[in-house]
Amino acid sequence: MTRWIISLISLVLLSNVVSAADDPAQMRELVVVHTNDFHGHIKEEKEYAGAARISAYVNHQRKRYPGVLFLDAGDAISGTPVSTMYKGLPVFHVMNAMNYDAGVLGNHEFDHGYKHISKFREISNHLLLSANVFDPEGNLIGDREHQVFEINGITIGIIGLTTDKTPAMVTPVGNDGLNFHRPEDVLRKQVEILRPIVDLIIVLSHVGHERDKAMADSIPGIDIIVGGHSHTLVKTPVKVGTTYIAQAHRYGTHVGILHFFVNTKTKTVSHFTGKLVEAANLPEADPDVLKVVNFWEEKVEGLVDMEITTSDREISGHLLQSMMETIMAEVSGADFGYYNIGGVRDKIPRGSVTARHIWNIEPFGNTLVTLEITGADYLTLLSRENESHSSIGSIDPDKTYKIATNSFIGAHAVKAFDNKIKLNDLGILIRDIMIDHIKENGI
Repeated sequence: MTRWIISLISLVLLSNVVSAADDPAQMRELVVVHTNDFHGHIKEEKEYAGAARISAYVNHQRKRYPGVLFLDAGDAISGTPVSTMYKGLPVFHVMNAMNYDAGVLGNHEFDHGYKHISKFREISNHLLLSANVFDPEGNLIGDREHQVFEINGITIGIIGLTTDKTPAMVTPVGNDGLNFHRPEDVLRKQVEILRPIVDLIIVLSHVGHERDKAMADSIPGIDIIVGGHSHTLVKTPVKVGTTYIAQAHRYGTHVGILHFFVNTKTKTVSHFTGKLVEAANLPEADPDVLKVVNFWEEKVEGLVDMEITTSDREISGHLLQSMMETIMAEVSGADFGYYNIGGVRDKIPRGSVTARHIWNIEPFGNTLVTLEITGADYLTLLSRENESHSSIGSIDPDKTYKIATNSFIGAHAVKAFDNKIKLNDLGILIRDIMIDHIKENGI
């Protein structure tokens, strides 16, 4: 009876929202719930909702509406101790409990080498799409280029895209020989394939919000882009031409919801609304998902949930970058340190500071390395990373420096300059020297 009443209300609402040109008999309702850049934040903490509360919200939508899709736009792993210690595998076990319908491979899914992605695919109950990434033998890295769903009378084509900047963003170790095709070129071909056979095209895009807008402007036939990668807070979807573009920030601070009708005769979207829901406004945790989260978190909490100091202020990523560079230089006896700002993944809060906070700041398991490199090559390396050097004075292009950095930057430096530089890996985890320094000296 309740289901019948909901259907009747939907028909009444539909009669009030369709235009005169729309045939109500051809109109179908769809709700899309979306996340992106979750980065292993399965546990509820601070402003992060956690997997169980997000799942509860999705369950509510599935009870309320006849057609619901739950999608993720990539970078599900790398960012928390539970993800790092178990190489991302727990995240996909949790996502299974959340009942995602589809996801896309983000650049961080390559953090443990592309062959490890096969383990994610084995675990995951939902497809991990990517139309533009191929292994050295020319095979797709993801499950498929696209997937077609039939939901509430709507035929939906979902295309996955991964940023072609990935090789510069992940370690070269275990990722040699991959071929990242230009997303725009691949997307155009995928739309040409799907448009004649589906009512709706959704792109799961892990290329960034500005590039999403450019793709929507240049490639016709896309209805919706659910984006990720740039961690953009898109409070209400942006419309470019006839394409709606959404993104839900990062780490589960928000969940996106899109609600609209599809005319299955004209294959057009009408009465489109979209918004982000803040973590604080999500329902209480789904107990079944919470059990899975707790199972994995209990495996690591004894190692990371101990206080190492207290802080009288919040310390931002840029201040942490400078702090980390100083500590690395002191420990290694280098002339100065360099730590890429993109590798600083969180901040230090005011109040109690635990080892978990440091793990979240440096979740990648990088080791401390030194590089013997000329000033000219160092400045070239910085330009490749799109960064400037910190306040260490001027760099003499002709002088050879000993620089302390992380193994990620070290691997890229070796790849770029080969035997022109000398790398020495000290075998000490960056986060360990951070924890030891803070324990001894405070913040």
